[in-house]
Amino acid sequence: MRTPGSSDPGRGHVRSDRPVQSGRSAPDRLRTSGLVDQHCHGYAGVDFATAPVPAVRDAVRELTLNGVTRVVASLPTMPRGETLAAVRRLAPLVREDLLAGLHLEGPFLATSRCGAHRTEDLQDPADAEAQRWLGETLQAGRVGGDQTIVAMTYAPELPGAEHVEAALAAHGVLPSPGHTDATAAQLGHALDRLAQWTVQTDRTEARGNRGQMGRMGSDDPKDSDRTPAVTHLFNAMRGFHHREPGPVPQLLRAAAAGRLRVELIADGHHVDRGVVADLLELLPAAVCVVSDASAATGAPAGTYTLGGARIEAGNAAGLEIGGTASDGAPLLTGTAILASGSVQLDGALRNLLHWGVPLPVALASVSTTPARTLPVHRRNPGWVEWLTDPETGQIAPGRPTVGAS
Repeated sequence: MRTPGSSDPGRGHVRSDRPVQSGRSAPDRLRTSGLVDQHCHGYAGVDFATAPVPAVRDAVRELTLNGVTRVVASLPTMPRGETLAAVRRLAPLVREDLLAGLHLEGPFLATSRCGAHRTEDLQDPADAEAQRWLGETLQAGRVGGDQTIVAMTYAPELPGAEHVEAALAAHGVLPSPGHTDATAAQLGHALDRLAQWTVQTDRTEARGNRGQMGRMGSDDPKDSDRTPAVTHLFNAMRGFHHREPGPVPQLLRAAAAGRLRVELIADGHHVDRGVVADLLELLPAAVCVVSDASAATGAPAGTYTLGGARIEAGNAAGLEIGGTASDGAPLLTGTAILASGSVQLDGALRNLLHWGVPLPVALASVSTTPARTLPVHRRNPGWVEWLTDPETGQIAPGRPTVGAS
């Protein structure tokens, strides 16, 4: 039987009517807001895109017990019908508050930067049939008047990308640039389009009219702080060169100006730990640390699925990534391509603290900053209480206490 203030693992999170500030609640204990993962494909053998609902419930329950109290289920690029079916299967779980939302990663991605996503499933945003599919999928995400899809990753340089952006705006879904081979100029044009639509959205909301472009957020005016987030900055995008800067400098400038947030995967494999720490120091209000976890994360060595792709946990082949041993990072089967994050979000928080990121900055990057992807009514994370090492001040191994406030 639950006691007052305890969590309900079956619901996947706990409710709170106000933000919970971090602070020492007892010797060797640290109470914080629950963690918010805005990019999570699965966990411990469960692939959200393909697993039956009972398995999804079990995985979310496990994440909750680890302190990750708000989870956005990310769907990789799959055949159109399979993605539509996954949205229809998972959208009711958002409506019942088990999941915090759905994130579509694709299918409008750059072929040269698609990573672990299957090239045969990528779509052309200029194709009329693909546009009709997008409209049908976004409509399927609307349950009881509530849009359950919160974000979609797309390559903004692709011809027809403006159609994707317009459709997302009309349905209150955040456009998330990523898996992109954009040049600096192409990315700049895309950011100009998004800024123009955001301005028009604000104006139509002020008139109380949906307008031609529609809304970038929900009907709740408190959702005005919802800001697009770049999908896993640095990974699966054109790299920086001093004569061909690519998209990264433009994205960082936009983040510094408050126009974007940026995701970082803090598992020690996807991005150098020093780069993660530096960006959190330079842009503390813009960085969303995400897990990008999959069925292979937190699972025994073996083969798992990421949508239609096969991925490996445990790196039994001893493959290397960029000359560095992958050390257990999930990989696309038979390749050295990183397929997902190697730690869940509570592990990422531990990494940040171990790398010297100040506690308030680390906590914001895994809670309040990613929560801005969500409508206000789906943000409440409850609280978690961690055991801490009295000598180092680090979060100790083991599960936290999870509760409501």
